[in-house]
Amino acid sequence: MGMFTDTAKNLIEAIKLSPRYLLPIWIFTGFVVFAPKELLSIFGLTDIVSSYRPYFGLAFLLSGALLVSSACIAFYEWLKRKHRERVTRTFRHQRLRQLTEDEKAILRGYIEGQTRTQVLSMSDGTVGQFVVEKILFRASSLGSVADYFPYNIQPWAWEYLNEHPELLEPASPPPDHSDDESKFA
Repeated sequence: MGMFTDTAKNLIEAIKLSPRYLLPIWIFTGFVVFAPKELLSIFGLTDIVSSYRPYFGLAFLLSGALLVSSACIAFYEWLKRKHRERVTRTFRHQRLRQLTEDEKAILRGYIEGQTRTQVLSMSDGTVGQFVVEKILFRASSLGSVADYFPYNIQPWAWEYLNEHPELLEPASPPPDHSDDESKFA
């Protein structure tokens, strides 16, 4: 029973090995299992390999399986990260397409002035919302008059708004229908 628990512990520790440690194990055990006897004799491994070949084979298969599973997990994590980035980018671009006039006025200062920094009021709710949405960030903890601090625009927002300056154009005022009413009176 004690030998089984020691073997199980060693197996669990081997599973925890990172691919950078598993790869040399896989290469070495593959060499030992598949190399011709003449080549093994050059390294003095003939007797060891003939006695322990099944264990080398098992280590080769196990390390290979762990490498493949590590590669699959890494690929899955990469796909998940790319999907999350795409969803975030889509949400951010959609958000910039639905700006209010007050929001446009703040962001217009960055794009029209071609500056990445503006001094804005920390107590302005619109500025606070932009910070929460990661459109702006406070560039310094040192402010100027009262609660005014420098705020920088995030690089992604800077690029998108420079590519689409029409998003910051003021909305056209509603049509004036006062003359229409006098025609019907």
